[in-house]
Amino acid sequence: MLDQREDVASIEALEDIIEDKKFNKGMAYRNLQNYGHKVMWKNLLYGNNARSRASFIFWLACHERLATKYKLYKFSLTDNTTCYLCLQEESIRQLLFECDTMKQIWMEVLQWVQVPHIPGNWHEETKWLVQQTKGKGMRAAILKMAAAETIYELWKNINNKSFGEPVDITKIGKRIIDTLVYRG
Repeated sequence: MLDQREDVASIEALEDIIEDKKFNKGMAYRNLQNYGHKVMWKNLLYGNNARSRASFIFWLACHERLATKYKLYKFSLTDNTTCYLCLQEESIRQLLFECDTMKQIWMEVLQWVQVPHIPGNWHEETKWLVQQTKGKGMRAAILKMAAAETIYELWKNINNKSFGEPVDITKIGKRIIDTLVYRG
């Protein structure tokens, strides 16, 4: 609701600038720059050395726009909402960090990065990642990349499983770590 009020205020301010007889392009441009709502996780994507496809899936996950079974069910595209791995309802929140199998993989990657942390739910994890990746240090860069690559790999394997392809869960963590070593 607050974002909507901010958007209306920005539009009204822009209309005032346009109606003013002394139109100033600079003022209009500065007003347009402030248009839209800010997200707390934007710095997780800037300067991230992850692969482009991993960054894109990470961006979709941050927007909660991944096509999970729960979303597909809402659009009547599937009749099954059960996660293949933990048999709970598959949603973005459950899938990435609340599913026990996925949580184990994320903990394996964090252990390799030498970050002692036990994953929580999706919103707690994004807040934690934002807090931990402040600054330009090597640790922050590796953690950003690890988050994007982990989410991508988890998402890719869930899709592979849903389309009937064999998935070896024991090798997912190693593939993520190999990608981090190669990209880092």
